[in-house]
Amino acid sequence: MDFEKKSFEKIIADRLEELGTNAFAVEQSANLTKDAIRSVIRPDSKRSLPRIDKALKICEALGLELYIGPPRSSNEPDHISSHRKVELFQDFAFVERFDVSLSAGPGTSGENAQQLAPVAFRRDWMIERGLVAEKCVVCSVRGNSMEPMLFDGDLVLLDRRQTDVRDGQIYGVVDIEGDTRIKRIELIDDGLLLRSENPDCRTELRHGDDANRVRIIGSLAWSGHSYDTSRQTPSRQTPRRRTMKHEWI
Repeated sequence: MDFEKKSFEKIIADRLEELGTNAFAVEQSANLTKDAIRSVIRPDSKRSLPRIDKALKICEALGLELYIGPPRSSNEPDHISSHRKVELFQDFAFVERFDVSLSAGPGTSGENAQQLAPVAFRRDWMIERGLVAEKCVVCSVRGNSMEPMLFDGDLVLLDRRQTDVRDGQIYGVVDIEGDTRIKRIELIDDGLLLRSENPDCRTELRHGDDANRVRIIGSLAWSGHSYDTSRQTPSRQTPRRRTMKHEWI
């Protein structure tokens, strides 16, 4: 996006078009005040420019950088311009990751979890799905009870705003003994069912007070799987079929 000689409202309008979204959707997903963006881009005389603090929040929600200050020095290699590096940085949002394993089987404690390097997600992807980086967390999966959907070692992105249970959705939870787990939750009268995707694993019941002690970390928004090629068994090669050459008369 070329920012030179563009007004603030034009930059915002162009960015919305570039992301394929609208002002209302971004206001909702980023928890901005009502009409925070719409009041900036409206074409009539009621259009208003925001204060610096509000302009900063709008830019952050759209993956833009608002900078006021002296020129910044650049030590980047010649083959990557500083402008391009800023563009690349603006394209991604960084989500906190902790060394917590959400057990797909018996739970593991998440106490004293250490923060790891954040995980980058494309901002436009998150905006399209109504996700806010600051309201999400990345953890890993341990165990096989959620296979074939989630595998041991997978990364999962949890939306921490989604703490009200919706029947049949997958959530990261802190279970009754303080264990961190990931399960599909079903609502029943005065309780919860913690279901696994693996049919060999049993469904667990949390009833009455136990159900109230289950704390929701967030709902599953994304998962990532990596393949360990060193553990893959080579497929047996199919013998090459012999062919017969036909000569047609």
